[in-house]
Amino acid sequence: MEDIHAPEAESSVIASCLTVQNSDVFDEISRTLSAGDFYDHKNAMIFDCLGRIINAGQEPNEVTLADELRKINCLDTVGGLPHIFEIMRNPCTPITGITASKIVRNKSRARQLDRMYKLKLENLSEGMDLADITSSTESELRKIMADSGESNTLETASNELKDRLHSMLDGTYVANKIPTGIGHLDEKLDEGGIGRGEVCVIAAPTSCGKSQLALNLVLRASITDNIPSLIFSFEMPANQLAKRITQTASAVNLKLYSDGVASPKQMKAVDEAIDKVGKAPIYTEHYVRGIDDLRSKARMMKRKHNIQVVVVDYLQLIPFDHKLSKHEGISQASHGIKQMAMELDVTVILLAQINRTGAMRDTGLVLYDLKDSGDIENDADIVLLMYPKGGDIDSARAVDPKGTSYLAMDYNVAKNREGERDVKGTFKFVNQIGRFH
Repeated sequence: MEDIHAPEAESSVIASCLTVQNSDVFDEISRTLSAGDFYDHKNAMIFDCLGRIINAGQEPNEVTLADELRKINCLDTVGGLPHIFEIMRNPCTPITGITASKIVRNKSRARQLDRMYKLKLENLSEGMDLADITSSTESELRKIMADSGESNTLETASNELKDRLHSMLDGTYVANKIPTGIGHLDEKLDEGGIGRGEVCVIAAPTSCGKSQLALNLVLRASITDNIPSLIFSFEMPANQLAKRITQTASAVNLKLYSDGVASPKQMKAVDEAIDKVGKAPIYTEHYVRGIDDLRSKARMMKRKHNIQVVVVDYLQLIPFDHKLSKHEGISQASHGIKQMAMELDVTVILLAQINRTGAMRDTGLVLYDLKDSGDIENDADIVLLMYPKGGDIDSARAVDPKGTSYLAMDYNVAKNREGERDVKGTFKFVNQIGRFH
């Protein structure tokens, strides 16, 4: 690989840090540059020593640098005082130092990319699965290209908040939230929905409708508002998912077809629902190799279809490296999903299991009932706990005044980062057609 380093730029970085005898230049440069970014190991050693000098509250100059190098028996290794003085002959203003640091950083990235792609080619020649190589490449590429060089201040966020508050007062404000479409739930959420970059965890005992609740949210977003959605469904294949979605969209129990008793009106409703669902921007994935693969597929769908909502059904089914404990694997997946939500600026509906103790309790669920990892609660912006009224499905069965049977499902917004937490309500779950009210 040609032109893999820039010796003049490396020297200029160090000269600038030594000549301006305070920490300002080093502090600015070290935000994006580390000793490992230097090609010349002598320069890397010197830059590392400069950091120790500044952390000790000393001024960075040729004297303190020489003393620090002597302490670790490396002064001769770097060429002694003559080499330090030689470095200081390079351009050494703060501006040249910061400019040179960008050159050094770019050269470092180029070397890392070169090494990474050579390794991936070796993996390919050794027979490693192409999908695994692609997934790991994207993950490593994000790390290499990560750049914290831009200052993050509150000025932009503060101005946006000011504009938002003013627009609320004058009646022109439009919330950038994804409503659930269930009025009494939206009332409990900040600004009436789930925000972009947020993770909403839905947890419930088995067979209580958490997957169906997520599908209700997707149908409302994609069919009503034409918002592109992506469903990672690890329990249901595509045909089963399509059946559930169609049943919910049409409000017709598809068992009527297998029983041979569907009326013409019901058949028409189903046909119309199938057409609507087919045209809706709903995309599905049913297999991933791990959290990096999941994020890679979501990133691709964001580029191709501008997805705004991602459903993961469910967290504990995401594969993880079995060198990790189950707790560590679930925690890693939970962290990755939160990072994905923020990176892609999407709303994530994350389904999660609860532990056996919570499932058996007839007084409702609490946050520590989330199964396998407390990090699920920490990473989530909203946690919605759902459980049968009365403690079990049989107790939850009810019939409304119109004669429609349903399940009364109590819920608790146990965590609500931007709103009031521990607020409760009851869903009317018409399970024959999969609709929540």
